[in-house]
This record gives sequence, C-alpha cells and structure tokens, in this order.
Amino acid sequence: MKQIVYRGGVAQFCVPASWVEEYEPAGGGTFYEDKPGTGTLRVNVMDLKKKSGDSPSTETAHDLLLEISKTNSVESLPNGVALARSTRGAIENGEQLLLHTWHIGVRVTPSHFRIIVFTYTILAKQESTRDVQQEIAMFDGSISKGVYPAVEGVAGNYPP
Repeated sequence: MKQIVYRGGVAQFCVPASWVEEYEPAGGGTFYEDKPGTGTLRVNVMDLKKKSGDSPSTETAHDLLLEISKTNSVESLPNGVALARSTRGAIENGEQLLLHTWHIGVRVTPSHFRIIVFTYTILAKQESTRDVQQEIAMFDGSISKGVYPAVEGVAGNYPP
C-alpha cells in the first residue's frame, strides 16, 4: 500500500502500491491498476460555505451528509469526520457498472464544510468476485481510517 496525500493534505488515504495515480490540475484524482477490466477509484473535494441566512440545522458534518447524501445511514468516525456510503448502478457504453461511493464530511469552521467524495467504479458482473470484494473492503478501511484535517485548503491548480 502507498499513502496518498491529496491536494496538500486535505485527504490522506492508501491505495495499492502498484496502482497508477493521475491528477487533474484543477481537481480530481484517479487511481487504478494498469490492466484491462479493473476497477477505478476517483476522488474529488468540494468546499461548501454557509451563508449567514442558511438553515441552522446544518451544524455538523454529520448533519450535512444527512442532507446531501442519498442514504439515511451516516456514521461519525473516531477521527471526527462523518461518513456516508452508497452504491448505485449506471450504464456506460452499454456496460452495466456499479459505483461504490463514500462521502466524507469535515467541518472546517462553523460556516465552512468540506466534502470528499470517493467513487470506486467496477463492472457490475465483477461485484461478486473475491478480488473485487477484497478491494471494496480494502478501500472502505482505507477511506474510513483516512486523515481529513479541518484546515483551510488552498484553491488553485496543483502539479501532478
């Protein structure tokens, strides 16, 4: 496993050591094994700022994930962040896909939240294979034990 320190450290997690890393200058990271028919992990970060008139019901990252995620199951992790998991199907180029998604919510300040979205995409027919099940479990552990500091990030392009 290798540790990824994403965008200056706003997210730190692990992927298999042999996996390829690709980064877009203005956002988004993609991680995958360089062989056909393998899954792909993507990560994106969104910052949300509350305006003074916004609903007071969103006081914690847990509350925010309940509002925006498509699941009623949000857990608070020991590292002080919230985690929501979901799985949905999609079709791309005639192929049935499954997207396993983890939303990490971080309260940076009382009016600033960060949502880190991890999506692991596989062919639906691969879902029940032992290797894919192990990868999903590995990513679940890596993401839920990741480091997501409540620090102000620096916007802008990053080198790969």
